[in-house]
Amino acid sequence: MATDSRMASRLLEQLPARQGFGDATLIRHRPGSIDLGGGNPDVAALPTALYRDAARDLTESDGFAASLRYVPAPGIPALRAWIAEREGVDAERVIVTTGGAHGLALAVLGTLDAGDAIVVDDPVYPLFLRTLDLVGAHPVPVRVGADGIDVDELERRLEEGLRPKALFTVPTFHNPSGGTLPDDRARRLAELADRYGFTLILDDPYREVGFEPGAVDVRSRLLDSDRVIAVNTFSKTLGPALRVGWMVVPEALSERFVRLRNRLDGLTSGTLQELVLRIVQRPEYPRVLADAGLGYARKARALQQALGARFGDDIEITDPSGGFFLWARLVGDADFARLHETAQDEGVFFQRGEWFAVDDDAHLRGTMRLSFSEQPVERLVEGVERLHRAWRQVRG
Repeated sequence: MATDSRMASRLLEQLPARQGFGDATLIRHRPGSIDLGGGNPDVAALPTALYRDAARDLTESDGFAASLRYVPAPGIPALRAWIAEREGVDAERVIVTTGGAHGLALAVLGTLDAGDAIVVDDPVYPLFLRTLDLVGAHPVPVRVGADGIDVDELERRLEEGLRPKALFTVPTFHNPSGGTLPDDRARRLAELADRYGFTLILDDPYREVGFEPGAVDVRSRLLDSDRVIAVNTFSKTLGPALRVGWMVVPEALSERFVRLRNRLDGLTSGTLQELVLRIVQRPEYPRVLADAGLGYARKARALQQALGARFGDDIEITDPSGGFFLWARLVGDADFARLHETAQDEGVFFQRGEWFAVDDDAHLRGTMRLSFSEQPVERLVEGVERLHRAWRQVRG
């Protein structure tokens, strides 16, 4: 049945279809295939026992029925207070969200207008670019490396006249490249934001999955600046199906962000918030996070070693210290589009690096984002074997 285009808004008509990252038509999973492309946590690392205890405690409590009602738009006070203490901010700055993507959408809708320039990571988390489609903002790429977004390049661009309304970056265990912004560069970033008058949107979902316990501060960085909107989620530590996250906004804007939120979904499930609160308040929770990080570290090392052993000088590999992904570059003039197809024929899927480009993808040719988080070590090693078989076929 044909649909009258007049039924759709201009926004609905103009939203582009997914291309590359997230395009299901490019994925050909079959029985036995190995997915090195996703961002799921290892289900074995999730605190399922704490879930059961928390669910029992909640459903058997006198307050359970009340949790099924509408709750305040910024979140239930007790969870906001727990987050605020962890972040070292006033609870009025905390808004509980329906996952990290919701927090990013609120940050974009509350910060940017059509035609505004926003500096973004390059390579970038592609779904953030799709969030920008909601307002028609213009992304300006700045390279990201082992030390996060290139603050030197940014400063040069600003001195040359660039005037962004905002900047987006993943500062810790960057997706996709794995880099982490050192504290001194983070402070320079905040100084530039203050000097040139732009907002920093910091997306930090991997911060609590560092490989070494205590190596990264659990507090979002730069929250002392009134130009920072920090977005986070429990998806990587408690599971993405939970759909609970949070954002920390400047105090002067908190009431207006709540007003914006009230015009969208209105609230995050009070029942799920109560469940999260009971889990994170358990004394075992910090140990769960530390054990998960150690487990991801073992997987990352196994994947690195397998790639190094199989590909040798044909591959350049990052050395991640946390997060879910390994960034690698295959050396040579192979047909990398064909490699992606041939790898799936061999039973392994990965994300092509070009899919993380902001516009021109030439500098990302031959790169790959390989996820080590979800698969067991033996599957990671087998995935490398399959990828190498595909590489041999493409290279001839």
